[in-house]
Amino acid sequence: MSLYSWSVIAMVAEHRGITPAANRLNLSPSAVSHMVKKAEEELGYPLFLRERGSLTLTDNGRALLPYIQNYLKAGSALQEETQRLKDSVEGAVHIAAYNHVIRNWLPAILKRFHEKYPSIKISIRQSNDVQIKQWLSGGEIDVAIVFNSYFNAPSFIPLHRTPVVCFTPGDYIPRDGVCMTAQDLRDLPVILRAEDFDQETNAILSDAGIPLDSVFRIDNDESCYEFICQGFGFRITAAITYPQDDRIRRYPLENAPYRTIGLITAFPQHISPAVNLFRKETISFFVDSNLMNV
Repeated sequence: MSLYSWSVIAMVAEHRGITPAANRLNLSPSAVSHMVKKAEEELGYPLFLRERGSLTLTDNGRALLPYIQNYLKAGSALQEETQRLKDSVEGAVHIAAYNHVIRNWLPAILKRFHEKYPSIKISIRQSNDVQIKQWLSGGEIDVAIVFNSYFNAPSFIPLHRTPVVCFTPGDYIPRDGVCMTAQDLRDLPVILRAEDFDQETNAILSDAGIPLDSVFRIDNDESCYEFICQGFGFRITAAITYPQDDRIRRYPLENAPYRTIGLITAFPQHISPAVNLFRKETISFFVDSNLMNV
């Protein structure tokens, strides 16, 4: 029998009836009655005498009651100790992510995580795909929140799927007013990443017949968006990186691919308890925030 079943038996014995015990347990009388009956069937003898609307313990019930009470106390102590150990989990989690993740998601994730596990130390690094991949390979970080397109790792846990779009200066309007076409993309230079590993953007530009020799090679989001604001060019990237700036517009692209952002763990076969807890909390955050769409 479960700990909860014994707690129901003890409550019925204390209140000498099904209905008052059910009221204290916030259960229906029929549910309590069923649990008592099932317990007696498992034991092979009755625990209560039913007479004049009340229940009294049988001789066997009275003999068991002290053991039931001790068992319930031990179970309660076990639950308290389990919670205490969880709260006192120690360790460290070294995280890497893009600027957007660090700015918009990680503060909320870390706040939740710290409230549950205050003894776990957190460190954060922000960089691009090339640097994050080096950190992962060298074991300098434990977990990264990145797009899968460049990493393609077996340990990748998908979290959020977002389309690739085009960011333009605020006064730019595509020819159809709605969607960027190959012809529109020729109106201004396209601002590319510093490293030539952005496969989706390269494919879009190649299909549009646009060379990949842009004079703008910028990784930093703020710098890139400032160039867009000043009318120097477009940027093709994931929709979730959209800046809160009225001087920039976002337009969909024809036949645009999607990117999936998620968690990658360094050496997943040797993951520490602290890193595992962080992964679970991150997934929970995406679910609770309605960001999980994969």
